[in-house]
Amino acid sequence: MSDRSTIIDNDLFSEMLEKLRFHGDPGMHGSFTAPWGLVMVATPGQSPFYVIAEGSCFFEVPGVGEWELQVGDLVLLPQGDAHYLRDAPTSRLVPFSELQVFAPGRGMPTVQGGGGGTLTRIVSGILRFDSSQAFPILKAMDRAFVLRLHEAGRSEGIDPLLSLYCREGQSQEPGNRAATAGLLKLLFIEILRNRLSARAQAQMPCGANPLLLAFEPSLQAAAEAIHFEPQRPWTIAELAGLSGLSRTTFATRFLHVTGTSPLVYLTRVRMHKATDLLERTNDTLEAIAGQVGYGSEAAFSTAFKRELGVSPGAYRKKSTG
Repeated sequence: MSDRSTIIDNDLFSEMLEKLRFHGDPGMHGSFTAPWGLVMVATPGQSPFYVIAEGSCFFEVPGVGEWELQVGDLVLLPQGDAHYLRDAPTSRLVPFSELQVFAPGRGMPTVQGGGGGTLTRIVSGILRFDSSQAFPILKAMDRAFVLRLHEAGRSEGIDPLLSLYCREGQSQEPGNRAATAGLLKLLFIEILRNRLSARAQAQMPCGANPLLLAFEPSLQAAAEAIHFEPQRPWTIAELAGLSGLSRTTFATRFLHVTGTSPLVYLTRVRMHKATDLLERTNDTLEAIAGQVGYGSEAAFSTAFKRELGVSPGAYRKKSTG
């Protein structure tokens, strides 16, 4: 058995984020004069991000909502939904693909458009996710995160990062692409901290999103145990004991926060670890079975196929080409 103090010292949120295998790609620096309107297509597996650097605009996700954005406001679309950007709700929309994009040797690509009226400048970016584990987590999030410049509770870390990101978006300095990519990752983490901590404090359910566990103090010890020792045959009683709760209270609270039961969640964590090992190592199926809590390759294969619909061998073959 591992030393519990070692587990408690681990950063659960960082562990979860690392499993998403995400990276930031600089988007564009857009200058649009009224009237203007853009249609942005859906981008599954990618989360577009926008900050209003000058002026204002209307942002809409069809079927979800519409927001009027001002300078300093930012938007993140975790699920990559199709959306509209325009100077006024009645302005004509054109596909973004019809605009001419100028790509400098360094710095962000730039794009211009519109009818010559009031100027709006928008700086964008894209988060790309390379892990299949990211998709259910992103799907459990709000369709759009909108953070106002003067919103109560907006993290103090966001504004300095936004300022640097916008500056790098117009910079021609060496290392610009690496800087903007790194800043975009930091912004994503800071936005998640802001939204998830607010949800945890308000005790609002957030689908089956395990990231919330990192912001629920009463469940952190149990969540750390599951994530850092998934091979152990955990019981409800043991996990509840780590949380200092009765079994009923623990199971009820866990379901409220994550949308699933503790043991179902344990199985998912085991399968996530198994897929990661299948994709990134040459370990045998027997070795992987032991690392994720199964006593034999046969038991592991049966559980894996039940959860993912394919055998471990077939999954490895497909994921590694």
